[in-house]
Amino acid sequence: MIFKRAFLSSLGTLLCLPAVKSARAAPPKLSLEKHEQFMRLAIEQGKKNPYYPFGAVIVQPETGEVMATGTNNARTNPTLHGEIVCIDDYVRRHGNRDWDSKILYTTAEPCPMCMTALIFAGIGGVVFATSAFDGQKKAGMDPIKISAKDIVDATPFYKPFLLGGVLSAETDRMFLERKRN
Repeated sequence: MIFKRAFLSSLGTLLCLPAVKSARAAPPKLSLEKHEQFMRLAIEQGKKNPYYPFGAVIVQPETGEVMATGTNNARTNPTLHGEIVCIDDYVRRHGNRDWDSKILYTTAEPCPMCMTALIFAGIGGVVFATSAFDGQKKAGMDPIKISAKDIVDATPFYKPFLLGGVLSAETDRMFLERKRN
């Protein structure tokens, strides 16, 4: 009787859990030239905030269509990092769907909040330029010391494509030359 009750209780718990996203097919393989082309769009977004040039774009890689854009607006709301603004723009324009075929390009390695949000969205890939631990630190910022890769590796239910360092020389310079308060 105890075993039966424990089994039914466990089964009930499993049935009540939300659907978990499984790992999906990786986005199409793109040349470094294509990644750089899309990263330049994220850099343009980042330049809109001279103090914190964190910019992002979500792209449909097969067509090159820009699906959403975002620029850091954390002075208004501390959670409005470039990636979060971009996610909000995507949802407003396209609804909360079809994430797995999209790639987000961002001027800097996503922080733990942003990387986790991208994983929960089910984004197909994330490409970043400046490293959180090298470029941002040199620019006088103090990032949380958990890498985007560590977050992806710690996620058992979804593994987006992750690529760092694309046009990092340009974004490192952008962060070093940013306006200071």
